[in-house]
Amino acid sequence: MAVLLSVLFLLSVESGFGLKQTCLPVCSEGDCITMNWAKVDFDAAEEACRRRNGELLTLQSETHQRIFKTMAEALQESFWIGLRLSAGSCSSLSEPLRGYMWTSGSTNRTFNSSLMIWEDSLKVCSPHCISLSEHQIWTERPCSDKPDGFLCRTEEKNACWEPEIFFKSSTTCKSAPCEQTCKNTKGGFKCSCFKGYIPDSSDPRRCRLHCPQKKCSAICPGSSEDACFCADGFVENERMCEDIDECEMDRCQQGCVNTFGSFLCFCKMGFVLKDEVNCIAATKSEDSAELMTPTYKNTTLRVSSVPAVPFLWIWIVAAVTLVASVLLIRLYVVRRQKRREQSSNQQRAAPADHPDC
Repeated sequence: MAVLLSVLFLLSVESGFGLKQTCLPVCSEGDCITMNWAKVDFDAAEEACRRRNGELLTLQSETHQRIFKTMAEALQESFWIGLRLSAGSCSSLSEPLRGYMWTSGSTNRTFNSSLMIWEDSLKVCSPHCISLSEHQIWTERPCSDKPDGFLCRTEEKNACWEPEIFFKSSTTCKSAPCEQTCKNTKGGFKCSCFKGYIPDSSDPRRCRLHCPQKKCSAICPGSSEDACFCADGFVENERMCEDIDECEMDRCQQGCVNTFGSFLCFCKMGFVLKDEVNCIAATKSEDSAELMTPTYKNTTLRVSSVPAVPFLWIWIVAAVTLVASVLLIRLYVVRRQKRREQSSNQQRAAPADHPDC
């Protein structure tokens, strides 16, 4: 079954300022993985997944592994997954998961560890957790770190959508601050949208059309003769909205993943994404992970213990020897030429010394 993505936006607004966190769900056969862009520590990421009826991603089921394989190429940052080192334990390089344990699900389920590419080959004993990054690099890092986001697994297709958004304000619903539905609450009000709509990312008080799957019913406000409307990235066909596959239209220069209502571009190793659709060669100033080729071996650089001074003297001696050799050869050539001239002069003077001849 083909795996498709659905782009949604998770918005929370406080103190009159918009704090936007993007969320991207990837679904197949009723299971979903959400990519959440929010810089939080491991515990906060785990709690955020649970609030949305999910858990941090664990790659124990074949469905989750298949979904992750589809979305892995599009990972451009680092994301927490549900792997944690038990308290008081040390990692072990000889074990499949280095001694890390899945935070949910069955701990006895097998996982193809040969597909894992570890960033480092170091033994750690302090509290560490695992994050995944571009090119599927597995990184051991302190659980207190705050990477770019986290991955959740859930069965909710709308896991990225907050049905109600709270606004802290002295304004009430009497002034109609929400486009569709408004509810007065302590310290402010909440806005929500009708079925088939979600909060607009540019202004969460307003609503925009949304379809979380490949096909949805079109919004037809009037009679059957009136025009029907679909969300962006969908086309209306017999009062149904069907997703447009932008990948078939070659919208991305290199890699492309189709989404519900949009698409996601990614680049091959050695290239970086520019202007959302183009790929350019990575430079030395780019992240080193984008330039190196992943390897299963320990790539720790080893510095030679031999000092540099002896090598300098070797070069000096070699240079002096070369100069001396050139001078000796030159002296030999000059002397030989003088001997030839002397021999020639003697031969010319020979007839004068013997007149009888």
